[in-house]
Amino acid sequence: MSDVSVNQAVALLGTALNAIPDPVLLLDSSKQLVMANEAAQTLFGESLRSSYGQVISSALQIPELLAIIEGKSQLKEWALNENAVFVPRLIPSEEGYTLILEDVSRFKRLSKNQSEFLRIVSHDLRSPLTSMKGFGNMLEMETVGPLNDRQKYFLGKIMSGISQMTGLVENIQDAGRYDPEAGFYEMMRSQCDLGEVARNVVDTHLLPGDKPLSVSVRIDDNIPIVNVDSHMIGRAMLNLYDNAVKYTPGGGVIEVGVTHADHAIILYVRDTGDGIPLEDQPRLFEKHVRLARETHKKIKGSGLGLFIVKSVAQRHGGRAWVESTPGQGATFLISIPLEGDNLITGTSTAG
Repeated sequence: MSDVSVNQAVALLGTALNAIPDPVLLLDSSKQLVMANEAAQTLFGESLRSSYGQVISSALQIPELLAIIEGKSQLKEWALNENAVFVPRLIPSEEGYTLILEDVSRFKRLSKNQSEFLRIVSHDLRSPLTSMKGFGNMLEMETVGPLNDRQKYFLGKIMSGISQMTGLVENIQDAGRYDPEAGFYEMMRSQCDLGEVARNVVDTHLLPGDKPLSVSVRIDDNIPIVNVDSHMIGRAMLNLYDNAVKYTPGGGVIEVGVTHADHAIILYVRDTGDGIPLEDQPRLFEKHVRLARETHKKIKGSGLGLFIVKSVAQRHGGRAWVESTPGQGATFLISIPLEGDNLITGTSTAG
C-alpha cells in the first residue's frame, strides 16, 4: 500500500466532510477549531475558516452550542431561526471532539404543516357534526313524528357514528393543541379540585348498555386544591376512563381515583382488562399507537388518547405511565407535582 501524505489525508478528510449535508465542526482535545465542513461555513459564515486553530469559544459566539461543547448542557434542539432547526450531537474521542448539527428543519416544517392541516380539517368538521347531532336528537325525541322500531335502530347507529366522529375530531384537536413541543394551546390555570374532576368524568360518561361494568371512585382525604388547567386534566382523565370502559370486558371492574405520593397528586384509572405486556408499555403513549390484538379489532380508536394524556401531564411538569401485568388488568397514572405553577400562590405542601 502506498504512503499517503498528511496533506493528502487532510484533503481526503475535507472532501468527506463536505459530502455531509449537516454542519460538522472538528475540535482538538483543547477544544480548538480544527476544521469545519462547507455546511457549517454556510451556516456560521465563511469567516469560520479563518478561525482554525482558535479556541471554539472565540470562533463560535453562540452560547447554547458552547454550553454543549463545555458539557454544561444537553440541548435537544437548537434553532438559528424558524426555518433552520438542528439537533446538536457532540461526539468525544481521544483526539478531540466532533460537533454534528443534524438538520431537522424539513421535518419540523412537515410536522407543522401536518398539524395545521389537521387543525383546519378538524375545526371545519365540527359544524356539520354539531348540526347532524342536533337534528338526530330531534328525531330521537320524535319532535317530527313517531318512529317505528326499525327506524329507531337505524337512528341509533347513525348517532353512534356521529359520537365516534366527534370524539375523533376532539382527540385530533387536543393532540395538536396540547403537544408540549408543537402545541399552540395557552394553559388556563385556576384553582381546581382534582377529586371533583375525577368524579365529574365518571358521572358524565355514559356506560354501554350491553356491557355491565362495576365502576367506583376513590378520592383520598385532604387532597389539596391546585393551580392547574382543569379542562386539560379533565380531557386526560376522560381518555383514560373511556379506554378502560372500551377495553374492560363485561362484568369487569374499573376504579377511578386520586391520591397523594411523593410531593405529587396521582390521578389513576385501574381496570380488570387483558393487561399490557411490559415490552409494549413504553410505546403506548406515542402518537397513533394501538396494540394489535384480535380481540380489539372491533374497538374504534385513533391512537391519540394516551398521547394526549402524556402531553397534559408534561404540560403540568408531571408524567404519565402504566403499571400492568398481562391477564391482571392495568392501571394508568398521571402525576401532578405539588410545586411551581401547580401551587396556588401563598400555599405550601411542606410537612
